[in-house]
Amino acid sequence: MRLLVAGATCALLLPTATHAADVHDVISPTRCELRFNRLMNCQFPQALLTTPTAETAVPLRTTLRSVVSGNCSTQYPLEARAETTGAPPVFIPYLQNNKEVRLRAAGGAPVSAFTLSDASTWTASAVLDGSCRIKLEVSWNEVDVSSTAEAQALITALDADIAAAEGHAARMEELMLYQRAYALMSSLADRFRVELSNETMQELRAAALEAGPAVESMILDCGDLSMEERLALLRLHGSLWVLGKPEDWQRPDGTVMTLEDHLGPGAAEILARLNAILARQGGNPPDYAQLYEAAKTEVLRLKNKKSLAMTQLAPWLP
Repeated sequence: MRLLVAGATCALLLPTATHAADVHDVISPTRCELRFNRLMNCQFPQALLTTPTAETAVPLRTTLRSVVSGNCSTQYPLEARAETTGAPPVFIPYLQNNKEVRLRAAGGAPVSAFTLSDASTWTASAVLDGSCRIKLEVSWNEVDVSSTAEAQALITALDADIAAAEGHAARMEELMLYQRAYALMSSLADRFRVELSNETMQELRAAALEAGPAVESMILDCGDLSMEERLALLRLHGSLWVLGKPEDWQRPDGTVMTLEDHLGPGAAEILARLNAILARQGGNPPDYAQLYEAAKTEVLRLKNKKSLAMTQLAPWLP
């Protein structure tokens, strides 16, 4: 079986654009033997038809139409088969003039190529009048809508996709901000806790407690101090309580208190939940900043897709 590659015109996405369809010869003296004004022993070799494709925002279809002229009467049911990757084949009984079938790729994607082959075992047996001429016209990648309602439904679906993508992007932004805020506050709180409970601070608290009575005695009993000096010592003595006691920063067993210990049972429960979430994520928690950027990119892609769809569907939209 010979494999023929037919030339193709560029795929046009807009239904208002005029372009010549590809034409594939099926019945003619080129395909058949002409004897005694009869066409016989016709051959239908498999052909691969191809075309360039462009981006689309709406489903597309490729239409095959039979064009019959002359006397093509025969008792045999002749038909052709068209098939593209990922989609079921379509069959066209090409003896019927202006018979149309539609070939659709998976998901409404553009058809870049399809095979056209004989689907009848009777082609070589048919004897046709010498005037018979049959060809197939291929209209590549037309917008697959037939009414305003269908076009509007596609736009409505895109609007829903955009709304969902915007909602997802907003959620990713919230999680990104929460992640950053939690990391910052957790780090600051733990740093303060470490700094305020280290050995030097504990020694300072103990020293402040020990020095308290001596400072009080100086304020009350030391006659060499001026009033300003007494007031300064009084302010110092009044500030020492802020340091607290060493035991305020220790557990009953003498170990240093954790951040959860300081915040209390209510806050500790919240921290435990957050830490459990982080632990389940292992050492590689989600990068919500990256996920947020990806979500914004998806919103932009869908909006661009809608703009293209509006252009492609313009003849059907009010």
